[in-house]
Amino acid sequence: MKIAVVIPSFYPAVVYGGTIFSSLNTCKELVKLGQEVFVSTTNTNMYKRLEVPRNKWTELQGIHVKYYNETIVDKLSLRLITSVWKDIRNADVIHVQAIYNTPVPASLFYARMLGKPVLLSPRGVMGDWIMNQGNSFKKTWLKFLIKPFANRVTWHATADQEAQEIRSRFPNAKIAIIPNGIDTEYFAATPWLSRIDFLKQFTGKEFNGDTKVIVSMGRIHKKKGLDLLIDAFDQVLKTLPDTVLLIAGQDEGELAQLQQRIDKYRLQDKIIFTGALNDADKKTFLIHADLFALTSHNENFGNVYAEALASGLPVVTSIYTPWLDLEQNGCGKAVGLNVDEIKQALLDYLNIDKTLVASAARSYIAAYSWESIGKRFQKVFEDLKNNENE
Repeated sequence: MKIAVVIPSFYPAVVYGGTIFSSLNTCKELVKLGQEVFVSTTNTNMYKRLEVPRNKWTELQGIHVKYYNETIVDKLSLRLITSVWKDIRNADVIHVQAIYNTPVPASLFYARMLGKPVLLSPRGVMGDWIMNQGNSFKKTWLKFLIKPFANRVTWHATADQEAQEIRSRFPNAKIAIIPNGIDTEYFAATPWLSRIDFLKQFTGKEFNGDTKVIVSMGRIHKKKGLDLLIDAFDQVLKTLPDTVLLIAGQDEGELAQLQQRIDKYRLQDKIIFTGALNDADKKTFLIHADLFALTSHNENFGNVYAEALASGLPVVTSIYTPWLDLEQNGCGKAVGLNVDEIKQALLDYLNIDKTLVASAARSYIAAYSWESIGKRFQKVFEDLKNNENE
């Protein structure tokens, strides 16, 4: 089976975060299962272009990838819009990823004209919080560019929450729920650095060996609720003063305001931004911490939560993410977006037996292996192809 994946950005554009790794790993698993995967994407890397072959097929870990040149970086690829129909024509099924990007309506139109079945992955951009940010652009986009195709595709949601968000816009949508995966074995390690060396590596500062460490990771964006986490952490220090908060991720316009907040609390030595991390540093960052916290306003999945759990960490998140059953599984808590609830959850899980939590967290996340996720995607694509041929 030939699967065409149309996505605005693709590996190695890791600046875009977890969705890049999710799309890469899904494609790799499908290749392992004997499928032919052709990715039509662009050479965008947010603020610059990737140094990759342009406008022709190249092989990446068994995946066929074509990086169309961006006309305006991170905004528009005229080459993709005008040429991707050829890639769609040659495939059995089409997997379109994203919503508010110019390749999406173009690909949906081409697939419809060519009679190709489509799986559409919005990637968590249809929640109320996101829809209410800024002007009416998103609602207009959905109404005029997505709605004409909404009942002709199968939608992909990573959790029940995202499925509900899709149905709130398109009540008759047909939806397949498949979560993102995680390389559980990669994060199944025990700490190899002392607490002093770990903190020195990521902060450049000297701390004592008894310092408790909360870590957070993700794009430095308003959506992530880091302002609330900082406010709550300031309260935590009144009970556990020998604690630090390390925040890793690429700035997307929020860093300066968060730094001002940190300055107001005089916590420059207690809250430290590390910048974006590569895979090896991410593993070290998670495995050596005591607690992971990210209280986002909205997440369709959140790969980093799964990575933290696979690393054996308890997780504090918000009720606006899919991770609502952490507490009943003994490995964290989803809280309301208010400082008191966040503070209390942080205190509770900083004082819990770390060995018991690590076992519970790794047991909980075992069902999210990439092998399992790949088979579920293959089943959806096979059904799409068979239904189209009936």
